[in-house]
Amino acid sequence: MVRSIATRGLRIKCMVLVIGLATLAPILRADQIPVGNWVRRTTKDGGGTTMLVENAGTGQKFTFKVAVANGGTSTMILTTHYDGKDATVFVDGKPSGETMAIRKVDDHHVINVVKMNGNPMVTQKSELSADGKVIKTESMPTVAGQPSGVEYWDKK
Repeated sequence: MVRSIATRGLRIKCMVLVIGLATLAPILRADQIPVGNWVRRTTKDGGGTTMLVENAGTGQKFTFKVAVANGGTSTMILTTHYDGKDATVFVDGKPSGETMAIRKVDDHHVINVVKMNGNPMVTQKSELSADGKVIKTESMPTVAGQPSGVEYWDKK
């Protein structure tokens, strides 16, 4: 009987701990990009792009749907932990040779180094607006011929 009471007490403590951690999880993730759908504002080159952000363990998974020339779409997926380590970029389910090393600067800023086959191509600085509804991304090429400029993503 004593063992049964002790086991029951341990189960209750474990349940309280799990409930407490589940309650803290959204607070701990507050410094990440808000999950959900994002749409890139139309640029002069046209081409629509959407981004789905999902929580993935201690990081986040990004799924981009990119309009391609033939009228279809291509899907690009990566998962990051915001630690500055290279994350493999998959295009239509296959490794593309591209990686993104995304590093959190603070609660509203990240830096991303885009590499192709290990060679840096573009550095991006992104800023999440105070209201969490707009991401501004500035791209700066590290090699000639890569795109530069500013793009905006709106939370939907």
